[in-house]
Amino acid sequence: MKNLVVALFLGLLLFCMNNAFGQKEKPSDYGIKSKKALDYFYEGKEWTRARDYLKAAESFKKAIELEPDFGDANFALGEALWAKKKYQEAIPYFERTKSSSRAAIFGTLNSLLGDCYYYTSQYENAAECYSIFLNEPKGLKVHLESAQKNLPKAKFAAEAMNHPVKFSPVNLGSNINSVGRDYLPFLTADDNTLLFTAHREETTGGFSLEHKDYPEDIYISEYKEGKWLPAQNIGPPVNTPDYEGAASITQDGKVVFFAGDYKNGLGNYDLYYSVRANGKWTTPVNMGPEVNSDGWDSQPFLAPDGKTLYFSSRRRGGVGEKDVWFTKWENGKWGKAQNLGTPTNTAGNEQCPFIHADGRTMYFSSDYHPGFGGDDLFVSYHDENGWKKPENMGYPLNTSANEGNIFINTKGTRGYINSDRPGGYGLDDLYEFLLDERFRPQISTFLRGVTRDSISRVPVQARIKLVDVQTGDTVRAMTSGKGDGKFLMSVPMNREYAAYAEAPGYIFTSKHFYLKDLKEDIYFDIAINLLPLPPPTKPTEPVKPAAPVVVVLNNIFFDLGKYDLKKESYIELAVLLGYLQQNPKMKIEIQGHTDNTGSEESNITLSQNRAESVMNYLISKGIDPQRVSAAGYGESQPLAPNDTEEGRARNRRTAFQILEM
Repeated sequence: MKNLVVALFLGLLLFCMNNAFGQKEKPSDYGIKSKKALDYFYEGKEWTRARDYLKAAESFKKAIELEPDFGDANFALGEALWAKKKYQEAIPYFERTKSSSRAAIFGTLNSLLGDCYYYTSQYENAAECYSIFLNEPKGLKVHLESAQKNLPKAKFAAEAMNHPVKFSPVNLGSNINSVGRDYLPFLTADDNTLLFTAHREETTGGFSLEHKDYPEDIYISEYKEGKWLPAQNIGPPVNTPDYEGAASITQDGKVVFFAGDYKNGLGNYDLYYSVRANGKWTTPVNMGPEVNSDGWDSQPFLAPDGKTLYFSSRRRGGVGEKDVWFTKWENGKWGKAQNLGTPTNTAGNEQCPFIHADGRTMYFSSDYHPGFGGDDLFVSYHDENGWKKPENMGYPLNTSANEGNIFINTKGTRGYINSDRPGGYGLDDLYEFLLDERFRPQISTFLRGVTRDSISRVPVQARIKLVDVQTGDTVRAMTSGKGDGKFLMSVPMNREYAAYAEAPGYIFTSKHFYLKDLKEDIYFDIAINLLPLPPPTKPTEPVKPAAPVVVVLNNIFFDLGKYDLKKESYIELAVLLGYLQQNPKMKIEIQGHTDNTGSEESNITLSQNRAESVMNYLISKGIDPQRVSAAGYGESQPLAPNDTEEGRARNRRTAFQILEM
């Protein structure tokens, strides 16, 4: 019965071909002699109409074996292979078509051949074909759009391959990579903690019958004694039997943002976060309808400022298919998501946004900006006018394959990427490499330390703020760890910073960091000591501290020998003003101190004038004159010997003493 059905089908197929072609066309119409070759060609056309391109290709090949210069059969075979994305196989048949006598009748020939060249990295040939086609475009709209989109990419890629970037990836090894897919690497500011997404057999939920795969989970590893320790599943409650991935970790390693595909979500993927507290991850929290949509929301990354979250989303209101969006933390909540707009976003897909520690360099992937085909990696820089036009990161970092994401370490010297290149441990592996100088961000370092009680040395959870002295911008804001007081933050180099730490029941503390003209590999391990406030005996009565409570203001600046406040001082003055407003019963004495340069009399006068400058500022901002006084102590109370410049710098200071609380 089966043979009978096949025979009837073939008979019907031949009948249709004879009626469709046989009465009107003969071999000579196609510039060939073989009637058998023409029959195979008709047979292939019928299989093409049925969209069975593999059987169509078999028939066209038989025709070409009989008539190698059969232009129509060569074009049809190339077209069938093109439809199956077998671009390299299609090229010789399209090339043979171009040399045939009937080449002119195939209006889409150069468009299709251009695609084949483009997706096999033969960019100069691709640009030539696209240009010929666009001079007189014919065929479906899809061919015109493809040529218009890929021509500038092909021209760019051809030029870029002649000027390759430095790229020598090193596999992170079997402690990190597996036989499955390992991808989307993110590191903490000190490069000691690595977070990534993976499909592995030991995934939390086990094998999924629904998806016929192991769901993606989030993994973590620590760098110790010169190597990465075996990666560990981050475990519940973050990882579940469902899908969790596209995760990023904050600079201090205390918060994980990720995408989860849960039945109770707003879309098919939503954004969530979990906090590390007392050695455990908290139950993930959905970021809510202001951030998530009913579409696809994924690949979140918290910018170094600690208040701007970037992510990729396919939702209504975008520029293209997948766009880069962002949300800001304001007034204790995440604001409504906003599209980053052009020139970053295009009609295509922009994904995996990553903002470097310098705060002005963004890396992301796109399949639309001029590149090598598929997803390429791009870099964009921020200035006073916003994000600038993205730059392709070049060959061979980018290739005709998909390069989906990149992470650059705090120093801006090393990059991390996942790739399915040959020689790895699995389907996708993680690699590191030295980043080519032309795409390096501004040099950055990191501050790592602890906030603690200045008397007991017990860790204190405190709010830390880092302000650019020149601009007044808060570049970092974070809270040190509950229980351990630890903090870790990246800091752009070649700037001057004022740092502040505040905690309930403690006097605020300030520090000053001058990070100009320093060596590139420097970093800071510091302890910030917070002075506890004296406990009141009766809430209704002011308290006079039993021992002097003096706080140095490390970010009050004067020109040498002068007492006019420099503009950089207003950052710290605003902090002091706010502190006095929060403690309306507090009375303080502003103190001025100098080193031993100059006469004792002139130093007393200078220090008094400087203290009065601070006092007058506070009074001008509404502080009751009865609450603040000024005293100049000249060189009489040094903190360090005056025999070195460092010692003299410590002695030249402004401070305040708490008189009453």
